[in-house]
Amino acid sequence: METIVFDRETEGKTAIVVGGGIAGASVCYALSQRKIKTILLESESSPAKHASGNPIGVVYPFLTKHKTTESEFSYLAYRYFLELWESLELGTLVPHKDGIHFLLETISAYDRYSNALLSHQIPKAEAYLEKELHSNLDSLYFPKGKALSPVALTRELIQLAKPEIKCNSRLISWQPSKENGMDEHEGTLICQTETGTLSANYLFLTQGFQFGNDPNLQWIPMKQVRGQIVKIPGSICKNQSSILYGDYITSEIDGERVLGASFDEFHLEKEPRIKETIMMWEGLQKHLAKVINENETVDVKNFGTRVSYRTQSQDRHPVVGKLPKVSDLDTTVKYQNLFRKNGKPFQIPYFETVGILNGLGSRGLTHALLAGKILVDQIIKERKENSKLKMEIPDRIIQSLKPDRFLLRMWKRDQLT
Repeated sequence: METIVFDRETEGKTAIVVGGGIAGASVCYALSQRKIKTILLESESSPAKHASGNPIGVVYPFLTKHKTTESEFSYLAYRYFLELWESLELGTLVPHKDGIHFLLETISAYDRYSNALLSHQIPKAEAYLEKELHSNLDSLYFPKGKALSPVALTRELIQLAKPEIKCNSRLISWQPSKENGMDEHEGTLICQTETGTLSANYLFLTQGFQFGNDPNLQWIPMKQVRGQIVKIPGSICKNQSSILYGDYITSEIDGERVLGASFDEFHLEKEPRIKETIMMWEGLQKHLAKVINENETVDVKNFGTRVSYRTQSQDRHPVVGKLPKVSDLDTTVKYQNLFRKNGKPFQIPYFETVGILNGLGSRGLTHALLAGKILVDQIIKERKENSKLKMEIPDRIIQSLKPDRFLLRMWKRDQLT
Protein backbone atom coordinates (compact mmCIF):
# COMPACT_ATOMS: atom_id res chain seq x y z
CA MET A 1 0.00 0.00 0.00
CA GLU A 2 1.04 3.60 -0.57
CA THR A 3 2.38 5.84 2.18
CA ILE A 4 1.72 9.52 1.51
CA VAL A 5 3.18 12.64 3.08
CA PHE A 6 0.26 15.07 2.79
CA ASP A 7 0.25 18.77 2.02
CA ARG A 8 -1.69 20.56 4.77
CA GLU A 9 -3.21 22.85 2.15
CA THR A 10 -5.39 19.94 0.97
CA GLU A 11 -6.81 19.20 4.43
CA GLY A 12 -10.55 19.81 4.61
CA LYS A 13 -10.83 20.23 0.84
CA THR A 14 -13.56 18.64 -1.29
CA ALA A 15 -13.40 17.29 -4.84
CA ILE A 16 -16.24 16.48 -7.22
CA VAL A 17 -15.66 13.73 -9.78
CA VAL A 18 -18.12 13.61 -12.67
CA GLY A 19 -18.59 10.17 -14.22
CA GLY A 20 -18.75 6.76 -12.54
CA GLY A 21 -16.88 4.64 -15.08
CA ILE A 22 -13.35 3.28 -14.81
CA ALA A 23 -11.92 6.80 -15.40
CA GLY A 24 -13.95 8.38 -12.58
CA ALA A 25 -13.21 5.45 -10.26
CA SER A 26 -9.48 5.84 -10.94
CA VAL A 27 -9.60 9.56 -10.11
CA CYS A 28 -11.55 8.79 -6.93
CA TYR A 29 -8.89 6.29 -5.89
CA ALA A 30 -6.06 8.77 -6.56
CA LEU A 31 -7.90 11.41 -4.50
CA SER A 32 -8.44 8.96 -1.63
CA GLN A 33 -4.67 8.54 -1.34
CA ARG A 34 -4.52 12.23 -0.49
CA LYS A 35 -7.38 12.04 2.01
CA ILE A 36 -9.51 14.51 0.08
CA LYS A 37 -13.26 14.28 0.59
CA THR A 38 -14.74 13.21 -2.73
CA ILE A 39 -18.23 13.35 -4.21
CA LEU A 40 -18.85 11.11 -7.22
CA LEU A 41 -21.61 12.26 -9.58
CA GLU A 42 -23.08 9.59 -11.86
CA SER A 43 -25.89 10.35 -14.28
CA GLU A 44 -27.03 6.71 -14.39
CA SER A 45 -28.64 4.65 -11.62
CA SER A 46 -25.27 3.16 -10.63
CA PRO A 47 -21.59 3.32 -11.64
CA ALA A 48 -20.12 1.27 -14.51
CA LYS A 49 -23.02 1.43 -16.92
CA HIS A 50 -21.47 2.25 -20.30
CA ALA A 51 -18.21 0.76 -21.65
CA SER A 52 -17.16 0.00 -18.08
CA GLY A 53 -20.32 -2.10 -17.84
CA ASN A 54 -19.19 -4.71 -20.36
CA PRO A 55 -19.00 -8.23 -18.89
CA ILE A 56 -15.33 -8.83 -19.78
CA GLY A 57 -12.56 -6.49 -20.93
CA VAL A 58 -8.86 -6.95 -21.63
CA VAL A 59 -5.79 -5.26 -20.17
CA TYR A 60 -2.62 -5.05 -22.27
CA PRO A 61 -0.40 -2.22 -23.57
CA PHE A 62 -0.45 -0.55 -26.96
CA LEU A 63 3.03 -0.81 -28.48
CA THR A 64 4.74 0.66 -31.53
CA LYS A 65 7.87 -0.51 -33.33
CA HIS A 66 9.85 2.46 -32.09
CA LYS A 67 9.15 4.44 -28.94
CA THR A 68 6.44 7.06 -29.22
CA THR A 69 4.88 9.06 -26.40
CA GLU A 70 1.66 7.11 -26.99
CA SER A 71 3.30 3.70 -26.61
CA GLU A 72 5.53 4.84 -23.73
CA PHE A 73 2.48 6.05 -21.83
CA SER A 74 0.57 2.85 -22.56
CA TYR A 75 3.43 0.65 -21.36
CA LEU A 76 3.90 2.73 -18.19
CA ALA A 77 0.14 2.58 -17.58
CA TYR A 78 0.19 -1.20 -18.00
CA ARG A 79 3.02 -1.55 -15.47
CA TYR A 80 1.26 0.79 -13.04
CA PHE A 81 -1.94 -1.23 -13.39
CA LEU A 82 -0.08 -4.45 -12.57
CA GLU A 83 1.65 -2.89 -9.55
CA LEU A 84 -1.63 -1.61 -8.12
CA TRP A 85 -3.30 -4.92 -8.92
CA GLU A 86 -0.73 -6.66 -6.72
CA SER A 87 -0.48 -4.08 -3.92
CA LEU A 88 -4.28 -3.75 -3.53
CA GLU A 89 -4.78 -7.52 -3.93
CA LEU A 90 -7.38 -6.87 -6.59
CA GLY A 91 -6.90 -10.38 -7.92
CA THR A 92 -8.80 -11.70 -4.91
CA LEU A 93 -11.71 -9.31 -5.56
CA VAL A 94 -12.09 -9.01 -9.33
CA PRO A 95 -13.01 -12.03 -11.50
CA HIS A 96 -10.21 -12.44 -14.04
CA LYS A 97 -7.96 -14.75 -16.05
CA ASP A 98 -4.30 -14.08 -16.79
CA GLY A 99 -2.66 -14.40 -20.19
CA ILE A 100 -3.18 -12.61 -23.51
CA HIS A 101 -1.92 -13.73 -26.92
CA PHE A 102 -1.66 -11.01 -29.57
CA LEU A 103 -1.47 -12.86 -32.90
CA LEU A 104 1.18 -11.72 -35.39
CA GLU A 105 -0.37 -12.88 -38.63
CA THR A 106 1.78 -10.84 -41.03
CA ILE A 107 5.47 -10.19 -41.53
CA SER A 108 4.95 -6.50 -40.77
CA ALA A 109 3.15 -7.30 -37.50
CA TYR A 110 5.98 -9.62 -36.43
CA ASP A 111 8.53 -6.94 -37.32
CA ARG A 112 6.64 -4.27 -35.38
CA TYR A 113 6.17 -6.19 -32.15
CA SER A 114 9.49 -8.05 -32.08
CA ASN A 115 11.21 -4.66 -32.38
CA ALA A 116 8.82 -3.12 -29.82
CA LEU A 117 10.15 -5.56 -27.22
CA LEU A 118 13.65 -4.23 -27.85
CA SER A 119 12.91 -0.52 -28.24
CA HIS A 120 10.78 -0.42 -25.08
CA GLN A 121 13.17 -2.73 -23.18
CA ILE A 122 10.36 -5.00 -22.06
CA PRO A 123 11.54 -7.86 -19.83
CA LYS A 124 10.50 -11.42 -20.61
CA ALA A 125 8.46 -11.56 -17.41
CA GLU A 126 6.09 -9.02 -19.00
CA ALA A 127 5.99 -10.05 -22.67
CA TYR A 128 7.68 -12.42 -25.10
CA LEU A 129 7.19 -14.05 -28.50
CA GLU A 130 5.77 -17.55 -28.70
CA LYS A 131 3.50 -19.74 -30.82
CA GLU A 132 -0.18 -19.59 -29.93
CA LEU A 133 -1.38 -23.16 -29.36
CA HIS A 134 -4.64 -23.23 -31.35
CA SER A 135 -3.55 -21.27 -34.43
CA ASN A 136 0.14 -22.26 -34.41
CA LEU A 137 0.84 -18.63 -35.30
CA ASP A 138 3.49 -16.40 -33.83
CA SER A 139 2.13 -14.17 -31.08
CA LEU A 140 3.22 -11.60 -28.56
CA TYR A 141 2.29 -13.11 -25.21
CA PHE A 142 1.56 -11.06 -22.11
CA PRO A 143 1.60 -13.57 -19.23
CA LYS A 144 0.17 -11.00 -16.79
CA GLY A 145 -2.23 -9.43 -19.30
CA LYS A 146 -5.76 -9.88 -18.07
CA ALA A 147 -9.31 -10.57 -19.05
CA LEU A 148 -11.42 -9.22 -16.23
CA SER A 149 -14.75 -7.80 -15.20
CA PRO A 150 -14.72 -4.01 -15.76
CA VAL A 151 -17.80 -3.70 -13.55
CA ALA A 152 -16.09 -5.45 -10.66
CA LEU A 153 -12.86 -3.48 -11.08
CA THR A 154 -14.70 -0.14 -11.20
CA ARG A 155 -16.76 -0.98 -8.14
CA GLU A 156 -13.76 -2.22 -6.16
CA LEU A 157 -11.84 0.99 -6.85
CA ILE A 158 -14.86 3.01 -5.74
CA GLN A 159 -15.17 0.85 -2.64
CA LEU A 160 -11.50 1.46 -1.82
CA ALA A 161 -11.87 5.21 -2.41
CA LYS A 162 -15.14 5.53 -0.44
CA PRO A 163 -16.50 8.66 -2.15
CA GLU A 164 -19.97 9.99 -1.44
CA ILE A 165 -21.91 8.69 -4.45
CA LYS A 166 -24.76 10.65 -6.01
CA CYS A 167 -26.45 8.60 -8.74
CA ASN A 168 -29.08 9.87 -11.17
CA SER A 169 -27.34 13.21 -10.80
CA ARG A 170 -26.13 14.79 -14.03
CA LEU A 171 -23.85 17.82 -13.93
CA ILE A 172 -25.67 20.66 -15.69
CA SER A 173 -23.15 23.49 -15.32
CA TRP A 174 -20.21 24.70 -13.24
CA GLN A 175 -18.29 27.92 -12.67
CA PRO A 176 -15.81 29.44 -10.23
CA SER A 177 -17.78 30.97 -7.36
CA LYS A 178 -16.06 34.36 -7.55
CA GLU A 179 -17.63 34.73 -10.97
CA ASN A 180 -20.96 33.95 -9.38
CA GLY A 181 -20.83 36.77 -6.86
CA MET A 182 -20.64 34.39 -3.91
CA ASP A 183 -17.87 35.84 -1.76
CA GLU A 184 -18.44 33.35 1.05
CA HIS A 185 -17.24 30.60 -1.29
CA GLU A 186 -14.23 32.49 -2.65
CA GLY A 187 -11.88 30.08 -4.41
CA THR A 188 -14.43 27.29 -4.75
CA LEU A 189 -16.40 25.96 -7.69
CA ILE A 190 -20.18 26.00 -7.87
CA CYS A 191 -21.66 22.94 -9.59
CA GLN A 192 -25.30 22.81 -10.61
CA THR A 193 -26.67 19.27 -10.87
CA GLU A 194 -30.11 17.85 -11.61
CA THR A 195 -30.54 17.25 -7.89
CA GLY A 196 -29.16 20.50 -6.46
CA THR A 197 -26.17 22.82 -6.11
CA LEU A 198 -22.78 21.69 -4.77
CA SER A 199 -19.60 23.59 -3.99
CA ALA A 200 -16.13 22.08 -4.11
CA ASN A 201 -12.46 23.02 -4.23
CA TYR A 202 -11.64 20.74 -7.16
CA LEU A 203 -13.59 19.41 -10.14
CA PHE A 204 -12.63 16.39 -12.25
CA LEU A 205 -14.51 15.81 -15.52
CA THR A 206 -14.46 12.17 -16.61
CA GLN A 207 -17.98 11.84 -17.99
CA GLY A 208 -17.08 10.32 -21.34
CA PHE A 209 -19.10 11.36 -24.37
CA GLN A 210 -21.26 13.71 -22.31
CA PHE A 211 -18.40 16.22 -22.71
CA GLY A 212 -20.38 17.76 -25.58
CA ASN A 213 -22.88 19.22 -23.13
CA ASP A 214 -20.19 21.35 -21.45
CA PRO A 215 -19.41 24.63 -23.26
CA ASN A 216 -15.93 24.66 -21.70
CA LEU A 217 -15.06 21.40 -23.49
CA GLN A 218 -16.65 21.79 -26.90
CA TRP A 219 -13.39 22.91 -28.53
CA ILE A 220 -11.74 19.56 -27.75
CA PRO A 221 -12.12 17.31 -30.83
CA MET A 222 -13.56 14.14 -29.33
CA LYS A 223 -16.20 11.84 -30.68
CA GLN A 224 -18.55 9.19 -29.42
CA VAL A 225 -17.80 5.67 -30.64
CA ARG A 226 -20.27 2.79 -30.62
CA GLY A 227 -18.98 -0.62 -29.61
CA GLN A 228 -20.72 -4.00 -29.88
CA ILE A 229 -19.57 -7.19 -28.21
CA VAL A 230 -20.99 -10.71 -28.26
CA LYS A 231 -21.49 -12.79 -25.11
CA ILE A 232 -21.10 -16.53 -25.71
CA PRO A 233 -21.22 -19.54 -23.38
CA GLY A 234 -17.82 -20.51 -22.08
CA SER A 235 -18.17 -24.10 -23.32
CA ILE A 236 -18.23 -23.11 -26.99
CA CYS A 237 -14.49 -22.34 -27.06
CA LYS A 238 -11.49 -23.96 -25.40
CA ASN A 239 -8.82 -21.23 -25.24
CA GLN A 240 -7.30 -20.75 -21.78
CA SER A 241 -5.80 -17.36 -22.57
CA SER A 242 -7.47 -14.45 -24.31
CA ILE A 243 -6.54 -14.15 -28.00
CA LEU A 244 -6.42 -10.91 -30.01
CA TYR A 245 -6.46 -11.17 -33.80
CA GLY A 246 -8.08 -7.94 -34.97
CA ASP A 247 -11.17 -8.93 -32.99
CA TYR A 248 -10.68 -10.89 -29.78
CA ILE A 249 -11.99 -13.87 -27.84
CA THR A 250 -11.55 -13.70 -24.08
CA SER A 251 -10.84 -16.40 -21.56
CA GLU A 252 -13.84 -17.88 -19.78
CA ILE A 253 -14.94 -15.98 -16.68
CA ASP A 254 -17.93 -17.17 -14.66
CA GLY A 255 -19.11 -19.43 -17.49
CA GLU A 256 -19.01 -16.74 -20.17
CA ARG A 257 -16.67 -15.42 -22.84
CA VAL A 258 -16.75 -12.22 -24.84
CA LEU A 259 -16.23 -12.07 -28.57
CA GLY A 260 -15.51 -8.55 -29.70
CA ALA A 261 -15.58 -5.98 -30.87
CA SER A 262 -17.04 -3.88 -33.66
CA PHE A 263 -16.65 -0.10 -33.52
CA ASP A 264 -18.57 2.59 -35.36
CA GLU A 265 -18.23 6.36 -35.02
CA PHE A 266 -20.90 7.26 -37.57
CA HIS A 267 -23.97 5.11 -36.92
CA LEU A 268 -24.66 5.13 -33.20
CA GLU A 269 -27.93 3.25 -32.79
CA LYS A 270 -28.49 1.58 -29.44
CA GLU A 271 -29.92 -1.66 -30.82
CA PRO A 272 -27.55 -4.58 -31.52
CA ARG A 273 -26.81 -5.43 -35.16
CA ILE A 274 -27.14 -9.10 -35.94
CA LYS A 275 -24.96 -8.72 -39.06
CA GLU A 276 -22.05 -7.63 -36.87
CA THR A 277 -22.54 -10.61 -34.57
CA ILE A 278 -22.40 -12.90 -37.62
CA MET A 279 -19.31 -11.11 -38.97
CA MET A 280 -17.47 -11.48 -35.65
CA TRP A 281 -18.36 -15.18 -35.45
CA GLU A 282 -17.21 -15.77 -39.03
CA GLY A 283 -14.00 -13.91 -38.23
CA LEU A 284 -13.37 -16.23 -35.28
CA GLN A 285 -13.95 -19.25 -37.49
CA LYS A 286 -11.51 -17.89 -40.07
CA HIS A 287 -8.70 -17.03 -37.67
CA LEU A 288 -9.16 -19.52 -34.85
CA ALA A 289 -11.24 -22.44 -36.08
CA LYS A 290 -9.44 -24.84 -33.73
CA VAL A 291 -10.50 -22.80 -30.71
CA ILE A 292 -14.16 -23.71 -31.30
CA ASN A 293 -15.31 -26.98 -29.77
CA GLU A 294 -16.49 -29.28 -32.57
CA ASN A 295 -19.29 -30.84 -30.53
CA GLU A 296 -21.04 -27.55 -29.79
CA THR A 297 -24.19 -26.60 -31.67
CA VAL A 298 -23.95 -22.92 -32.47
CA ASP A 299 -26.70 -20.52 -33.48
CA VAL A 300 -25.17 -17.07 -33.52
CA LYS A 301 -28.59 -15.42 -33.48
CA ASN A 302 -29.03 -16.68 -29.92
CA PHE A 303 -25.82 -15.08 -28.69
CA GLY A 304 -26.25 -12.22 -26.29
CA THR A 305 -24.99 -8.86 -27.53
CA ARG A 306 -24.22 -5.61 -25.78
CA VAL A 307 -23.87 -2.11 -27.19
CA SER A 308 -21.84 0.46 -25.29
CA TYR A 309 -20.27 3.81 -26.03
CA ARG A 310 -16.87 5.29 -25.37
CA THR A 311 -15.16 8.58 -26.15
CA GLN A 312 -12.18 8.85 -28.45
CA SER A 313 -9.99 11.89 -29.06
CA GLN A 314 -9.09 13.06 -32.55
CA ASP A 315 -5.56 11.66 -32.24
CA ARG A 316 -6.71 8.54 -30.29
CA HIS A 317 -4.54 9.60 -27.33
CA PRO A 318 -6.07 10.18 -23.87
CA VAL A 319 -6.89 13.72 -22.79
CA VAL A 320 -5.48 14.27 -19.29
CA GLY A 321 -4.69 17.57 -17.64
CA LYS A 322 -5.80 20.93 -16.29
CA LEU A 323 -8.61 22.45 -18.34
CA PRO A 324 -7.55 25.48 -20.41
CA LYS A 325 -9.70 28.57 -19.99
CA VAL A 326 -10.36 29.27 -23.63
CA SER A 327 -12.39 32.41 -22.94
CA ASP A 328 -9.22 34.11 -21.57
CA LEU A 329 -6.93 33.22 -24.48
CA ASP A 330 -5.04 36.05 -26.14
CA THR A 331 -5.92 35.17 -29.73
CA THR A 332 -4.06 38.19 -31.11
CA VAL A 333 -0.78 36.30 -30.74
CA LYS A 334 -0.09 34.55 -34.05
CA TYR A 335 2.07 31.46 -34.44
CA GLN A 336 4.30 33.28 -36.91
CA ASN A 337 5.24 35.79 -34.18
CA LEU A 338 7.57 33.18 -32.69
CA PHE A 339 9.81 33.62 -35.72
CA ARG A 340 9.95 37.40 -35.49
CA LYS A 341 12.11 39.54 -33.26
CA ASN A 342 10.51 40.18 -29.87
CA GLY A 343 7.63 37.81 -30.65
CA LYS A 344 5.89 36.64 -27.50
CA PRO A 345 4.97 32.99 -26.84
CA PHE A 346 1.44 31.67 -26.75
CA GLN A 347 0.29 31.62 -23.13
CA ILE A 348 -2.50 29.24 -22.12
CA PRO A 349 -4.59 30.23 -19.07
CA TYR A 350 -6.23 27.49 -17.02
CA PHE A 351 -9.00 26.70 -14.63
CA GLU A 352 -6.36 25.78 -12.05
CA THR A 353 -8.62 23.48 -10.02
CA VAL A 354 -10.51 21.80 -12.88
CA GLY A 355 -9.13 18.71 -14.59
CA ILE A 356 -10.28 16.48 -17.43
CA LEU A 357 -9.70 12.77 -18.02
CA ASN A 358 -11.33 11.70 -21.25
CA GLY A 359 -10.75 10.10 -24.63
CA LEU A 360 -9.60 6.73 -23.27
CA GLY A 361 -11.25 4.93 -26.18
CA SER A 362 -10.98 1.14 -26.12
CA ARG A 363 -8.01 1.04 -23.70
CA GLY A 364 -9.67 2.53 -20.66
CA LEU A 365 -8.96 -0.45 -18.41
CA THR A 366 -5.23 -0.27 -19.12
CA HIS A 367 -4.80 3.51 -19.05
CA ALA A 368 -7.26 4.87 -16.49
CA LEU A 369 -5.38 4.23 -13.24
CA LEU A 370 -2.18 5.97 -14.28
CA ALA A 371 -4.09 8.73 -16.06
CA GLY A 372 -6.07 9.35 -12.87
CA LYS A 373 -2.88 9.59 -10.82
CA ILE A 374 -1.27 12.00 -13.32
CA LEU A 375 -4.34 14.23 -13.32
CA VAL A 376 -4.71 14.39 -9.55
CA ASP A 377 -0.98 15.09 -9.15
CA GLN A 378 -1.32 18.05 -11.53
CA ILE A 379 -4.38 19.55 -9.88
CA ILE A 380 -3.59 18.91 -6.21
CA LYS A 381 0.13 19.72 -6.49
CA GLU A 382 1.20 17.26 -3.77
CA ARG A 383 4.55 18.30 -2.29
CA LYS A 384 5.92 14.87 -1.58
CA GLU A 385 4.87 11.30 -2.17
CA ASN A 386 6.67 8.33 -0.64
CA SER A 387 5.35 5.27 -2.38
CA LYS A 388 6.41 1.71 -3.05
CA LEU A 389 4.90 2.28 -6.50
CA LYS A 390 7.61 4.67 -7.62
CA MET A 391 7.33 5.43 -11.32
CA GLU A 392 9.07 8.28 -13.10
CA ILE A 393 6.84 9.67 -15.82
CA PRO A 394 8.81 11.74 -18.34
CA ASP A 395 7.50 15.27 -18.78
CA ARG A 396 7.17 14.78 -22.54
CA ILE A 397 4.57 12.07 -21.88
CA ILE A 398 2.60 14.26 -19.48
CA GLN A 399 2.72 17.09 -22.03
CA SER A 400 1.46 14.77 -24.78
CA LEU A 401 -1.66 13.97 -22.76
CA LYS A 402 -2.71 17.55 -22.02
CA PRO A 403 -5.75 19.06 -23.76
CA ASP A 404 -3.44 21.99 -24.62
CA ARG A 405 -2.25 20.10 -27.70
CA PHE A 406 -5.50 20.79 -29.52
CA LEU A 407 -5.31 24.51 -28.78
CA LEU A 408 -1.73 24.63 -30.04
CA ARG A 409 -2.74 22.93 -33.29
CA MET A 410 -5.58 25.40 -33.75
CA TRP A 411 -3.15 28.26 -33.04
CA LYS A 412 -0.66 27.05 -35.64
CA ARG A 413 -3.47 26.80 -38.19
CA ASP A 414 -4.76 30.27 -37.30
CA GLN A 415 -8.11 28.77 -36.28
CA LEU A 416 -8.45 30.68 -33.00
CA THR A 417 -10.70 33.70 -33.08
